[in-house]
Amino acid sequence: MVVEDGGGFGVAVSIRAVPAPAAPDCSVELPEGVTRRPARLGELLGVDAWSAEEKSHELRRVAVIEAQLAAYKVQLVDSLAADRPVVWDRQPGEPGAAAEGWVQDAVVAGVSEFFADELALVLNTSRTAATVLTEQARVLLRELPATWAALADGELDWSRARALVGVLAEPARESAAGVVAAVEAAVLPRAAGLSVSGLRALAMRELLRLDAKAADRRRAAAARNADVVVRRAADGMAEFAARLPAPVAAACRAAV
Repeated sequence: MVVEDGGGFGVAVSIRAVPAPAAPDCSVELPEGVTRRPARLGELLGVDAWSAEEKSHELRRVAVIEAQLAAYKVQLVDSLAADRPVVWDRQPGEPGAAAEGWVQDAVVAGVSEFFADELALVLNTSRTAATVLTEQARVLLRELPATWAALADGELDWSRARALVGVLAEPARESAAGVVAAVEAAVLPRAAGLSVSGLRALAMRELLRLDAKAADRRRAAAARNADVVVRRAADGMAEFAARLPAPVAAACRAAV
């Protein structure tokens, strides 16, 4: 990887002309034991021959690249969502419109109810995962631009950016103007040096300092989302789980 003049080869993100994908030429007969597949980065770069220092350096570069790609991905998602406005959906009263009570909640305001299904197909993931990603993209791009910029510059990783979104997505809708921006400004300079849980805790402390009613709203929302679920497990077993207010959960545990 590293040569005497300080240069070398490693993984990097760049922009280049991308030709339309072409089907492989299967008319060429391959020798026995030879297979056709894309080149693998580790094989091209010969990482097994690198020193431990070189591997550590490359891992740090990969972490930066992953952050940059995460920022690029959410930007693509948010831009694609903007290409699917809710006005394209059939409106109540029009032929083919969903019956009242059967319409799924829109992913984000102003976006078609079918966008999550489209994104799930594009990314080969579940509708739930697509919905969460769309919400994260909207909050980062519209409400936490400095956090998104730090992600795009490789200064903050995706797990920490996602943690800030988790704390500040609801306040972005409910808190007074300027509160979320003030929390972001207070915590972002320290974010990269904190653990994910530590960052969440710091963001919550700053939020409560600036908006004392935020905790009450979170508790009320959590109570509304109380639920009981059964999840399949291996070997014919299952998990029975309940999300309840803490005193109720303690009483249930004591009764069992």
